[in-house]
Amino acid sequence: MQTPKLNTPKLNTKALQINKQQSSMMIIVAVATVITVFSLISAKTLLGQAAYQRRVINARHSSAQQLNDDIKNANTLVTQYNNVFIGTSDQNIIGHINHSTEVVNGQTIVTAPPDGDNGRIVTDALPTLYNFPALLTSVSKILSDDSIGSPSIGGTDQSTTADNSPSDKPAPIKIDLTISGSGTYSGSEKLIKDLERSIRPFDVTHLTLTGNESNLTVDLNVSTYYQPAKTVNITSKEIH
Repeated sequence: MQTPKLNTPKLNTKALQINKQQSSMMIIVAVATVITVFSLISAKTLLGQAAYQRRVINARHSSAQQLNDDIKNANTLVTQYNNVFIGTSDQNIIGHINHSTEVVNGQTIVTAPPDGDNGRIVTDALPTLYNFPALLTSVSKILSDDSIGSPSIGGTDQSTTADNSPSDKPAPIKIDLTISGSGTYSGSEKLIKDLERSIRPFDVTHLTLTGNESNLTVDLNVSTYYQPAKTVNITSKEIH
């Protein structure tokens, strides 16, 4: 018996070439796609890093500019302080010695007296704590120095509710007092002047004088102040 022969068609050479070209094209497209995606991701990353570096550099420039401005302002403040508060006057604003000098190792040094120069007086004008008992003691001393007899000081002690907490924007807080006593006309006049020249400010809101020149009764309503301490907040900023 004769085995039948199978007729196998021969592959067309052009078809094989086309298949090879298509395969090569697909590989090229795949590789190009991978390269393109990688390039886009790399470009995005580089652009993000560049933008971050720009933000860091801008923040540094801004900080450096602010620091330079602060240094200039500090130098200006020192000059103004010396011109206004120290000056050349022999008396401070409350009528006492403004400053004295002494020679140390051949150099003349300006020294502040115990009662302070004008700068110290101004910076100490408003206490940072309420301290009602200390206020009464100060006013009592003024009355005693001016020979005011039968002195009386009235006011409400708010030590338990007063706010002494430091803040970044402190404001003066008023304390009201009533003061009365008796003395001579000159003593009463000196009392008013001493309240005006006090390191701690006193606003006289009401004044009543009764009697004669040798025996004068004084009734005063005054307001004084304290101011909580100021805080300086140093913060840091994270650049994203």
